[in-house]
Amino acid sequence: MKNLFLGIALVLLAASLYTFLTRAEERTRHPVLVWTTGICPERYAQLELFRVWMRKNGHVDADGELLFDVKPEVADNQSTLIQAVSGVAGDIIDFVPVSRYAPMGVLEDITEFTRARNMDAAHNYPNTASLLEWRGRQYAYPCNLVVWSLWQNLDTFAKYGMEPPPTEWTPDEFERIGLEFTRRANAGKTRQDVFFCAPATGQMMIALARSRGVDLYNETLTASELRRPEFVDTLKLMHKWTYVDHLLPTAAEVASELSTGSVSANEASGQLISGRYAMISIGRYVNMDLRPRKAAPIRLANSLFPQYGFKNMLVAARASAVYKGSRHKEEAKLFLEFLSSREYNELIAASSDGLPPNPAFVEADPALLAPAEWKNEGKTHLNELRWGRELALPPPQSPYDLLQRDMLSYAYEKFVGGLATAEAALTEAAAMVDREIHNTAESSDMLRREYAEAVKLQKKIDAYKKEGKKIPAEWIANPFHLVYYRQKEMLMEKYASPSETTTARNDR
Repeated sequence: MKNLFLGIALVLLAASLYTFLTRAEERTRHPVLVWTTGICPERYAQLELFRVWMRKNGHVDADGELLFDVKPEVADNQSTLIQAVSGVAGDIIDFVPVSRYAPMGVLEDITEFTRARNMDAAHNYPNTASLLEWRGRQYAYPCNLVVWSLWQNLDTFAKYGMEPPPTEWTPDEFERIGLEFTRRANAGKTRQDVFFCAPATGQMMIALARSRGVDLYNETLTASELRRPEFVDTLKLMHKWTYVDHLLPTAAEVASELSTGSVSANEASGQLISGRYAMISIGRYVNMDLRPRKAAPIRLANSLFPQYGFKNMLVAARASAVYKGSRHKEEAKLFLEFLSSREYNELIAASSDGLPPNPAFVEADPALLAPAEWKNEGKTHLNELRWGRELALPPPQSPYDLLQRDMLSYAYEKFVGGLATAEAALTEAAAMVDREIHNTAESSDMLRREYAEAVKLQKKIDAYKKEGKKIPAEWIANPFHLVYYRQKEMLMEKYASPSETTTARNDR
């Protein structure tokens, strides 16, 4: 037994020595920061560019060695959160949900740093503050962003003698054009195999409902609004387009395509290329898949989701934050500054890896908005950038709904599956959200007091709306309602930025 333990000790010693020798290149007199992120070729290219940027800007010592370096490390959201609360997270945390992490005190406040360098939302994508901030303070900076829209294969429309769809359209126009397209594309066939649009998505349904002035949460984010008739109408309309008009494939039709091996699971871009779907819901990052394909490039265009009066889109951000427990916070902040640099943003724009976090550099370079090498992409880049700056709003989220489940899609699936009426499915979904909100609010004295005050404020807002009074901007916590009421001239005072609004609300 003694010899066994001695043997194990020697093996462990040898393994440690091997690790030490093989990682010699990482030993340096300067720190190496860990960036917990997704590992992919693009990430390594970005880090190589970071090193070039560091040298270009003089962040080297007397011997020309970088003052610090950054290496990627894989971690999913759950493991990153566990590491963060345990005090052992990476120096820079990617894919960070600020509204969940910031209240736990694991993120460094970078508000003054970002404002001094025009890295705040107001200088870039004005309506994205809630993706980067908590209680009016900024904790993250985007690596890239996405605005979901309908991307179209213009060659498919031309094949059936159809003009390209308009950039903006109402639900009636969407339905009229879609019916004509599916009629032409499937004429003479015994089975429909070409569809106007990919399956219904939560993004499409949210944009459609928001265009009528409603959101998944109320103004103070203290209750679900899924019971509203506008959501009932949205579910019924999506059902009509799918199961009556057959503009979109049903779940059974998607499953049938997968079972025959004619498409790969979730390969939306492949279905767009093949012409099976004339449109798919996606962002400009789709080009990262389309460009390398050997087939001749398809001609592309993009449009808003069909909607009513209030024009809106949905935007999301892959954001990085500085871990509060890091020993190298200033270095980590400098890495965030690199993310706002010309070099990084031009790389993101040229590779089509989503929207660049600092749009100023792209707006000043027409070649990045209409790349000569990819004339088939038309005005798609310009459109998405403009929508991100002017129309896009973050997906619905509440600080009291920690699960953030897609309950709108849940209700839709239950409705189309014949398990409940649209009204009953949405009522159930709303009750589940409200239960989660209540449980979160009761989890601490601070949240309980905050929630109680917000509920009182909601009653005032409801009374003001009933009486036709303008609502004070500082009362509104939901970014959607703030922008919507501003456009409808329903605010008591001049529109305040999301940051100013949150600060005012928390200073009451």
